[in-house]
Amino acid sequence: MRFHLKNIQAQYLLAYYLLVSLIPSLYFLFTHPSNIFGKLCAITFPIGLVLLILSALKNTGKWYLILFPLTFINAFQIVLFYLFGDDVIASDMFLNVVTTNTSEINELLGSLLPSIALVVGLYIPPIIFAILQWKQKNFLSFSLRKKLIPIAAIILIFSFGFSLLAKKNNGSKFQYYTDVYPINAFYNLKYAYDKFNKVKNYPVSSLNFKYQATRKGENKDRQIIVLIVGETSRADNWGLYGYSRNTTPLLEKQSNLIAFPDAITQANATHKSVSMILSSNDANNYNEIYQRKGIVEAFKEADFKTICISNQAENGSFIEYFTKEADLYKTLRVTNTKTRVVENHFDNELVPLMEKEIKENPGNLFIIIHSYGSHFKYMERYPKAFQKFTPDLITNVDHFQKQRLVNAYDNSILYTDYFLSNTIDTLKKTKASTLMMYTSDHGEDLFDDKRGKFLHSSPTPTYYQLKIPMLLWYSDQYQQQHSDKIKNIHQHQSLPVNTSIIFSTLLEAADISSPYLQPHLSIINPKFSLKERMYLNDHDQAVWYQKLNLKPQDFEMIKKNKIGN
Repeated sequence: MRFHLKNIQAQYLLAYYLLVSLIPSLYFLFTHPSNIFGKLCAITFPIGLVLLILSALKNTGKWYLILFPLTFINAFQIVLFYLFGDDVIASDMFLNVVTTNTSEINELLGSLLPSIALVVGLYIPPIIFAILQWKQKNFLSFSLRKKLIPIAAIILIFSFGFSLLAKKNNGSKFQYYTDVYPINAFYNLKYAYDKFNKVKNYPVSSLNFKYQATRKGENKDRQIIVLIVGETSRADNWGLYGYSRNTTPLLEKQSNLIAFPDAITQANATHKSVSMILSSNDANNYNEIYQRKGIVEAFKEADFKTICISNQAENGSFIEYFTKEADLYKTLRVTNTKTRVVENHFDNELVPLMEKEIKENPGNLFIIIHSYGSHFKYMERYPKAFQKFTPDLITNVDHFQKQRLVNAYDNSILYTDYFLSNTIDTLKKTKASTLMMYTSDHGEDLFDDKRGKFLHSSPTPTYYQLKIPMLLWYSDQYQQQHSDKIKNIHQHQSLPVNTSIIFSTLLEAADISSPYLQPHLSIINPKFSLKERMYLNDHDQAVWYQKLNLKPQDFEMIKKNKIGN
């Protein structure tokens, strides 16, 4: 039996299409961080635009189907509301889609069924109605269209008028391409597309780059410098940083270990944060990253054998380019040729690989270890022996399962503690002059407050995404040879730091000189001074992190934990 729309007048279908198209904009009406005129602009523009498009021709159903890109963006946006609350789809989120492997996507989508069900319930019915309306020629009358088009135009004029009086709460300029949905979402998509193409051109744009790096003095003893990049680890869940649970029992027993209490990230998206950690670029000069090679190149020029061992899947981002610049590169996380699924491995599997390379390469070494840390799904980041905090089985992502999420997350930190401590113990056995740095790429939200935020990569970070663990360990041999450097590190331990210090600190630790080494960004150097810590926003602009659109809950935690500038 065929379903006919002849009893549903076309104007009612138009109103239905308009309403479902406006759902994200209606949400932003109440949450956008602007004055009343900014909110009015943000709602009147999409009303006028969609109404104008749908009433421009009589075949409303056809036009709604042509607007499918908007429907897709709306669906994506609603899922992000579920995760992040009041943020628009960021360019980083679009880039995350193309730099995330199938296994990671499946892990996340499998836990987002309520939001996916909501999206299906909202947007599949109007698509079906639109197809039937088009096929059954249930058209909008010419007389009604003559009335609707001028109304839509007037609404758009009012929107432009409201924009002239609009002001954002943080004092920055109100602009259509950043503050009015869906313009900002499509602008971010275009920005992500352009950036993706620039990244793909990196092998050409950086081809002839050199750090002009040389090693100072005569260092007869073997030197090993290790950089470990963690994943999605937040300092507030580390026992080493005062967490109520003892999630770092092994690290707390390690001698020669320095934990920096006031460390934050420069970006909350892995593809950006890690690219800065692995290069000489920071938030202030990020746009030069397309012309510069990574930190591996500096060590290669200084005659270090360079090794990268990863538990991350290749993704075509700067991370892959920088790590593959090493003399030896290996990743555990490869795609199964039969199932097309990326095989899961635990981080401690990286340690014997590192030990093997240290034994087989007797000279000076620079080693990068890229771990998988606490990446969601948390309970798959550790073996059963580390199920200390239970229950940790996560069947769905919502605030009702917060304690399970926290339990699983804490277990992943407990396993990171084991992995890092095992790495240190392995380095001790080399008897070389060794220095190791560990930093997480960013933190994570775990339904911490009434905002109900989860994961990371939201356009506006939170305190929990910003605050990261950062550690430095040195061998007894390194301390004997560089007591002045160790003294400087201890003197700078309590100062505010971020991931911009990695490049200059590690080069100076290895006695490497380069025009790109910045003494004020090296915690080894007496001139170390990091004044305002900058954050790389969604459009790759450097912003002082306290000038981001942080909320009262974030500033409360910043004050409580005495986080500096």
